[in-house]
Amino acid sequence: MMMPCYTTSFPNCNGGTLRRYIVLIALLLALLSACGRKDSEAAPKGGRRDDSQSVMVEELSLRDIDEYVNVSGKLEGITDIVMSAESSGRILELYKKLGDYVEKGERIGRLENEILQIRLQQAEAAYNAAETGLQNAQRNLDYATQAREQELISEAEYSASNSAFKGAKAAFDGTKAGLESARLAYDNSYLLAAEKGRISQLHIASGQYINMGMPIASITDASTLILKTGVGESQIGKLKAGQSAVISHSGKEYRASVRGFGIRPVTGGVNYPLELTVSGGSGLLPGMVVSARIKTNTFKNLLYTSITNVQKEFDRDYVYVAHIDGDKTVAVQRDVLLGRSVSEFVEILSGLEAGEKIVVSGTENLENGSLVKIRK
Repeated sequence: MMMPCYTTSFPNCNGGTLRRYIVLIALLLALLSACGRKDSEAAPKGGRRDDSQSVMVEELSLRDIDEYVNVSGKLEGITDIVMSAESSGRILELYKKLGDYVEKGERIGRLENEILQIRLQQAEAAYNAAETGLQNAQRNLDYATQAREQELISEAEYSASNSAFKGAKAAFDGTKAGLESARLAYDNSYLLAAEKGRISQLHIASGQYINMGMPIASITDASTLILKTGVGESQIGKLKAGQSAVISHSGKEYRASVRGFGIRPVTGGVNYPLELTVSGGSGLLPGMVVSARIKTNTFKNLLYTSITNVQKEFDRDYVYVAHIDGDKTVAVQRDVLLGRSVSEFVEILSGLEAGEKIVVSGTENLENGSLVKIRK
């Protein structure tokens, strides 16, 4: 029986057009049938899908755990000073440059000091003359004292010798003070390193005129570095001088130790000042920002896990335990009693035993009894 062609539904319809519509419908039905077969093949035998959720687990065991206090800050040299000019004048020459190492008292440079040198020589000559005069006056006084005892000279002659000695002594003291002043002025014309270390900043140049008190150079001793930082009141009681520490910078770690700490907070703050020391010369330099952890205690044979593995619901703490039930693995909720917190870990006092496996990743959509698949 032939299908009639309705022109109201298919304008200009003829036999060829109708056959094309029939072929298109057949192809569509075949495509839908193929998709159905793929879905059927994807389902496991028995007609059930695998609804297990992929998780990662941690097997609990009794372990030791170290407790740390974590701090951060900027490194400084064991000595870091700014030298100032002791006198005014024009810089005649510099003996050292930026980055040079100097010992305490070593000359860095000198000012124009020819006049000061002449004054020093004059003061030395005056001192020597006064010293000779004092020695002569002392001998005369000694002779006068003996002669008076033997009644060989009058009291007036003795008084004259005594007065001459006092005058010579005053002149000597005056020239001695003048010599010390001249020597100090001459010495101050040399720029001397106040401490040992490296010249970390040089603020002057040859030919420059400087005034008294003007900064000359910064000297930093980086043989030992100091990390100055602070800790809160909950941590200060855990610290002791000499405790070992580890300083971290750019992925590297360096051994350090607690140098000391304050017993009251810094002025206007709540943290207690703390200083760590670390040996220099190992890639660390003053000014670097570093982090550090100080080992304060070691707890033995604890059953613990990361605090993020513990779920909290009101006043209830629980974890998901991966429990094998026949050929299936299910997540079972287990209430736990928690103990002390150590860094990001928490002690488990009860509810779990060593050897059990708890879910540490993939808990977002888990419920008690959910099927799980453990991934490595």
